[in-house]
Amino acid sequence: MELLVRPARPEDAAAELLFESAKPYYTAYAGSERGALRLLQRVWARRGHATSFEFCLLAHTPQGEIVGVMAGFPVRDGDRLSRRFIRLTLPRVPPWRLPGTFAHLYAAGGVAPQPPLDAYYVDALAVDDRYRRQGIAQRLLRAAEGQGAHLGCRRIALDTGLQNRPARALYDAYGFREREIRRAPNDRIARFLGGPGFVGYVKDIA
Repeated sequence: MELLVRPARPEDAAAELLFESAKPYYTAYAGSERGALRLLQRVWARRGHATSFEFCLLAHTPQGEIVGVMAGFPVRDGDRLSRRFIRLTLPRVPPWRLPGTFAHLYAAGGVAPQPPLDAYYVDALAVDDRYRRQGIAQRLLRAAEGQGAHLGCRRIALDTGLQNRPARALYDAYGFREREIRRAPNDRIARFLGGPGFVGYVKDIA
């Protein structure tokens, strides 16, 4: 299909696709699907955090329909951007949800893969269900490689849930190699995390 890829803008309605890219984990953070989506929508147009429009590329049809999103940034900036996301969103989490939010952050801190510092990190990648298997994810990954090369990164890194078989098949086919597998140490941590663990991938930028 004919497809255009461009930088996201503050007025773009892409928060729902971002949410779909990591739905179990955003839900665990906010305490509910509705709350998580609302948080992403509220901070989308703000700069300087991991889910900001300024770090996203969008794939859309010639008619302007957004069908895919990729969020990424150099690994060296990841901690700063993640802290900014937490500072922006934590005050918006209802007080009765906060124990679960802190439990999720603690679990994620212990289980999340550690990508190499010279890599460009793809923090989110999602395609509208109606447009799957049309090469959109691969197109966005190529754009991510271009972004990484432009910023002086040597590799591209990403991760996905252990049970996300379609994503793992995509990354294998695209040429990524597994770098590490991180499993939640027990069911309690997995519940707080939003899944049993992650697979970290890396690919050299050609």
